[in-house]
Parts: sequence; C-alpha cells; structure tokens
Amino acid sequence: MDNFEGIQFIAKLGDWVSIKKLKVEKGVEAKDIAEFLISLSASIEQAIERYLAEEIDFSVIENAVNDALTRENALYVLQEPSVKRALKDSIKRRSALDKKEVKCLEELAAVYALRHALKKSGYKHSYSQVELPTLKLAKKLSKKIK
Repeated sequence: MDNFEGIQFIAKLGDWVSIKKLKVEKGVEAKDIAEFLISLSASIEQAIERYLAEEIDFSVIENAVNDALTRENALYVLQEPSVKRALKDSIKRRSALDKKEVKCLEELAAVYALRHALKKSGYKHSYSQVELPTLKLAKKLSKKIK
C-alpha cells in the first residue's frame, strides 16, 4: 500500500454498495482522474439524496419549484415566497431538531430545490450529466440496474 498512488473508495451501507479504485501511474492524464472523480461524485450524489430523504420531504420542494417555474426563471426560484415556505415545510422532524440542524437542513433543501429547478429547465446541474466517453458504458449499466 505504501507504493500505491491513486484513489480508492469503498462504501457498503444497507443496499448501497460502491467500489471505485483508480491507480495513478505514469501517463495517466488529469482528464482521466477528473472523469474518475465525476463517476465517484455521481454515485455519492445519489446516496446523499437517498439519505437526506429521511430528513427532507423532497416532494414538497418539487411541487413548489415546479409551480414557481411557470412564473420564474430556474435561477430565481429560491426567491419565490412559495419555494421559501416549502423549504421550511419540507423538514420532517423540525420540532425535534435544534436551530443549527434546522438551518443546515434548510440549506441542503435549497440546494436540492435549485438542482431540481435547473434539471426541470433543461440545464445540466452536475458534472456527471456531461456525456463522457469513458462513462457511457457505466451509465447504460446503471440504467439497466434501476
């Protein structure tokens, strides 16, 4: 392991399993490392939303954002009063949490809202949405598994 230079990621939590490894040897280009990290971040982003769904009701946010998009550009949906209210209403155990935890969850909900607005408006909101030649097979396989 002392001579290993690269990136290793292993996750097993419930039914989420992700194993990714990149050994960086002479000749590996920065682009290859970036594509590996993009692949890793896509897997992690899916897991983040899955676990945040335990604390945040994403459907409340999606409904408010979808409604706001009929009046507002995706970049401004967070300024809509109905979306601001939905961000607060989406926190599931609000009364059992302290103010700092609530504020953190509201900020995470706002990130989700903006990502949802961008996605619904046809914008790419993640590096993993870019068609990378090396990830085409992995994307096809992940769609078949779902």
